[in-house]
Amino acid sequence: MREDTSIQEKELIPIRLVQAVGALLLVTLLMVGYARLSDMPLIGTPKQAPVVSQTTLEFVKKENGSVSIYNNDGVEIINSRAGPYGFIVVVYNGFMSERKKKKIETNNPLKLIHYEDGRLTIIDEVSSWDMHLNSFGAMNASVFKKLIKKGTGGNINVEKKKRNDALH
Repeated sequence: MREDTSIQEKELIPIRLVQAVGALLLVTLLMVGYARLSDMPLIGTPKQAPVVSQTTLEFVKKENGSVSIYNNDGVEIINSRAGPYGFIVVVYNGFMSERKKKKIETNNPLKLIHYEDGRLTIIDEVSSWDMHLNSFGAMNASVFKKLIKKGTGGNINVEKKKRNDALH
């Protein structure tokens, strides 16, 4: 008993589909290569804006699971359990996740920056992680806008601060 091998087996993946995917990949690579080589501006990145104010904040996870934020003087300015501040835990988990990926064990403070165009950004310089807080809604951004005032004792005009530093 001999098997009949003259009947062709059905293709698992049609050859035309493989060719179409390959062509799509090639076109995509050509478009990306052209965009990078021709110095096309990046789409979806915020334009540079002057800094209105900034402060450093230290996030500390408590034994009860809440997260506290301390200002430059080591004074607790907010806790995630006191009121509608659960978003603080989301930010904490975001930068701690990045630090774990990069095997960073320090608890360096984060920089909170308020730009002239209204953007609020929190930056972890240790892990090169940042989060644009306005992307998470006005209520969550307002929590951090208040923190900038509490963390610095009010808005600091960066230009005035630079001038004062230059005088001393």
